[in-house]
Amino acid sequence: MKRWGIIFIIVVVLSGLVWAADKSFQEMDKNKDGKLSMEEFDQEALRVFNENDKNRDGALSKSEFNQIKGAKSKFEDLDANKDGKVTMEELRTAAGINFKQLDRKRDNYLTEDDLKCSPRYKPEASPLYGIYF
Repeated sequence: MKRWGIIFIIVVVLSGLVWAADKSFQEMDKNKDGKLSMEEFDQEALRVFNENDKNRDGALSKSEFNQIKGAKSKFEDLDANKDGKVTMEELRTAAGINFKQLDRKRDNYLTEDDLKCSPRYKPEASPLYGIYF
């Protein structure tokens, strides 16, 4: 009986860690203005990037990238220089393009309505994955 209690606690803790990795629109909206700036996206992207850069070489290998749950981009599309790694700069370049395409008002912010216009939009997923990953 004690063993099942310990297993239950481990599962609950690990579930919380996985859930905490994906931040919602509201959690990413640091200044609570109802819209996300590129800076707010970038802060969260940098956190996810660093968590998945397991060997701390400043780049994501294909295997490190494939560990990012919710990623919608293809590794090969993000690896602009085709060196087998994706750097934060390569992610920022691709994200800038995605961000501008969704910024219909050209005000340098994305609202939830802007994000819903994306074919990559999934209501249950973090908005980060439609822009960066």
